[in-house]
Amino acid sequence: MRGWVIISRVGRQRRCALLGALGLAMLSLSGCDLSQVSTASGQYGVALRGRVHGGQQPVSGASIHLYAAGSAGDGVGAVDLLAPNVVTTDAFGDFNITGDYVCPTASTQVYMVARGGNPGLSSGENNPALAMMAGLGSCGGLSSATNIFVDEVTSVASAWALAQFMSAGAIVGSTSTNTVGLDNAFAAVNNLVDTSQGTAPGRVLPSGAAVETAKLYTLANALAPCINSDGGVACSELFAAATTSAGVPTNTLDAALNIVVHPGDNVARVFDAGAAQGPFQPALSAAPNDWTMSITYGGCTPACGGLNLPGSLAVDSSGDIWVANYFGGVVSEFSPTGVPAAASGIAGVGLNESYGIAIDVSDNVWVTNEQSVAGANNHHSGSISEFSPAGVELSGYGYIGGGVYYPLAVAADLGGDIWVADYGSSAATLLANNGSAVSGSSGYGASALPFTSAVAIDASHDAWFAVQAGAVRVTPVGAVSSFPCCDDPAGIAIDQLGNVWIADYNAPAIVELTPAGSVSQRTTLSAGNAGPQGIAVDGAGNVWAVNYYGNSLVELAGSTATVVSPAQGYGLDAPLSEPYGLAIDASGGVWLSNAQANTMTQFVGLASPVKTPLLGPPVQP
Repeated sequence: MRGWVIISRVGRQRRCALLGALGLAMLSLSGCDLSQVSTASGQYGVALRGRVHGGQQPVSGASIHLYAAGSAGDGVGAVDLLAPNVVTTDAFGDFNITGDYVCPTASTQVYMVARGGNPGLSSGENNPALAMMAGLGSCGGLSSATNIFVDEVTSVASAWALAQFMSAGAIVGSTSTNTVGLDNAFAAVNNLVDTSQGTAPGRVLPSGAAVETAKLYTLANALAPCINSDGGVACSELFAAATTSAGVPTNTLDAALNIVVHPGDNVARVFDAGAAQGPFQPALSAAPNDWTMSITYGGCTPACGGLNLPGSLAVDSSGDIWVANYFGGVVSEFSPTGVPAAASGIAGVGLNESYGIAIDVSDNVWVTNEQSVAGANNHHSGSISEFSPAGVELSGYGYIGGGVYYPLAVAADLGGDIWVADYGSSAATLLANNGSAVSGSSGYGASALPFTSAVAIDASHDAWFAVQAGAVRVTPVGAVSSFPCCDDPAGIAIDQLGNVWIADYNAPAIVELTPAGSVSQRTTLSAGNAGPQGIAVDGAGNVWAVNYYGNSLVELAGSTATVVSPAQGYGLDAPLSEPYGLAIDASGGVWLSNAQANTMTQFVGLASPVKTPLLGPPVQP
């Protein structure tokens, strides 16, 4: 008899596969583990359980939706995996999903939305304006042990992290070519919040990392009066405060999305909607500078990832962040969620006094060394180090050909060439992707690029350098053109139309040049935006710059060169400390290096995504 009742693992899998052809109901009744069964169209899900709360009280009768993120474009194509079945919460706000759903693939990103329900009102009442969510992650990462808590905290955290992939009505999706960006955005949700408890920050947040938890709770508190109501008068103030160019929201989740996508709009009014006194604590006692959300990494002892007077940053194709360090002889690498690849950084025999960093088309990492390592290269003043994507040093003591002399910045071209800004010789160096010199023994434009400090590449493969009082364009064959424009340029970037944007450090101003080099716009920054340094253009053509002494981040609309951020910039609530470098990733994260604090700050979901690595003008992923 024993042989008849024991089914081998292989036999059970075959039996479940056969039953799968007959329908989900038979699978469920058979006791099959649905997560182990694949279909022609995807993978069966697992049983899930969770709870919906408004503030500190349960929401009964809320409809539960489990969405698979779309892949047909940003903010489109999400599919409710539970439809047409209806799952609702009980009197305690609890729900159970039996597993009768199919994920498109195991790697498909999924999220949960709760709509309507009774948040402690009289029996039979409903709040039609209630909408909350929790970003979960990959469908294959869910298990029967997964507990899901949906509340205001998970909602605002999800809205921040997924802002660039989300549209009204809780529709999340990305293009089919930016699954990396979408995956990393969902990972950011779980750094901000613990979706099993509805609390901040997340359980997976790396050691030493800091989230603006009080601000996160404050925005959750702003939603709470509307959520814990019948959807009428109590929602009016929130919806008015959250009205932006995107329109007037009609539910709490759309209100949260409007606020985080326009973080400088109606800041005090959003706070006054109920943020000061609310169920989530600790909260802010006064309105913040803005509604951006940051995570700062590296604040632990011993050093996390080797950050030591960090300079420029670059993002590789998987979303890893690489940082050049002036001290320590290491380059730092972090995962998209801020986990260091090496606790003390990746050491290199050629690394010394590094400012600049770039990543090429093969994900190899190029780092400038202002001084060569003592005893190497006959004490040559500077070199370029190259590392493989795995962190293996490929260049020994460093490349010194092509005129390299006190190099401060580096950029990679789509064709594989590497451009270097040589501060010491006021020249440009061009290297092939094997490190060999293209630009001759003295480089291009010797003394024609006075004190060059930054470089960017246009669509014609010409390199533009920030130099004293202006900009210089250098072609791959060494032709040099100079364009006076500025006081003391410190950073340079090129947009999708070929316009050149310069961070004018001493002015302080952001200057736009036409592709022909003439001044098109000059935007003088207000008091507090002191020392614009790193600069970048996002996928929508908006311009971002960090203020080294202002400890802030400024945004300009690329079409008009007008300042979009608050007068003194974004980020005054974040622990910025002499921010130097700036890079934008495929999730819309804006990353800054904090030179004074030896940390790195990520503004979650703030900018339009950029394909990485950056090879010439930015493009959408």
